[in-house]
Amino acid sequence: MFYDYYGFPDEAYEVTYPALGSPHLATRIAELLRKSNLPAHIDSQRGFNHGLFIPLKLMYPQADIPSLQLSLLRGLNPAAHVDLGKALRELMHENILVIGSGFSFHNMRAFSWQGVDAPDPANDAFQNWLIEVCTGSITQSEREQRLIIHSALSNCA
Repeated sequence: MFYDYYGFPDEAYEVTYPALGSPHLATRIAELLRKSNLPAHIDSQRGFNHGLFIPLKLMYPQADIPSLQLSLLRGLNPAAHVDLGKALRELMHENILVIGSGFSFHNMRAFSWQGVDAPDPANDAFQNWLIEVCTGSITQSEREQRLIIHSALSNCA
């Protein structure tokens, strides 16, 4: 386990999720990424962090499915992350569950702990835009372009 958070009750650091890994699948994914000219490094010693063990503990409490964790790419290059998704697309036909966990907004310094009723106009606007782009009836190409352009503009602001 890799508890990469702090300031929570002691119980948060006692959560376990003893799922087996999948070295064969990790190697296969690394190969898919490299084939797409994306960096890949396998760290067999790193434990599962909360992005994996929290959702899977809720979905598969017996920890009876092989699991592995894939981190986002270093940096905020939106086109590279679209390419990451494209590289993983091949897994859809192999009975492999891919979960993107976490919030669309993960800046804990700017996160409001006031509860769900406390408005955050910037986060709400981004969340609404993201839902519309990801679920709207537009082509895949247009969706990718909107994600890439919006992210590039946001990083310049």
